[in-house]
Amino acid sequence: MNRNNDNELFIKMRLKDKPAFDALFRQYYKPLCVFCYNILRDRSLAEEVVQEFFISIWEQPPLISDSVKSYFYKSIYNRSLNYIEKAKTRIRNEEQYSVQLEQDSESENSEDKDLQKQITNAVEQLPEKCKEIFMLCKYNEMTYAQVSELLSVSPKTVENQMGIALKKLRERLLPFFCRKD
Repeated sequence: MNRNNDNELFIKMRLKDKPAFDALFRQYYKPLCVFCYNILRDRSLAEEVVQEFFISIWEQPPLISDSVKSYFYKSIYNRSLNYIEKAKTRIRNEEQYSVQLEQDSESENSEDKDLQKQITNAVEQLPEKCKEIFMLCKYNEMTYAQVSELLSVSPKTVENQMGIALKKLRERLLPFFCRKD
């Protein structure tokens, strides 16, 4: 097809002439896909870019001063470069997010270790009988009745000692939870 015929078809297409659009699509779709593929190196992506281009000119036909062919190729070139730039930005953002997740994870692990140390220290500072009852209940997962029987003390004593242990642990660990970083 010649340049004048393309321009005539484009003018008709601007007036929503479907056969004119179809003629331009049939003439330029494959060559534009090949051109776009040479930039993006992805066949399905190249087809998608070209299809979106044709949809956009059908929905909002531009005013062009160039030849239709030049306009089409320049548009596909620019759309391809835009896609590459968006992909680079997305990859950069994903990398930054990944690094941030890694740093957050390391920070949480460090905080978990600090908390575990604080708990261990706080438990070690409990009075001996209180510590023994606390460890049996919490670490060995024994019931108050089981601890009572094992240590030959009343269940009420176990309950009281657990109350004392929890109160002392709260007092010792409260600064750890309320600290400002």
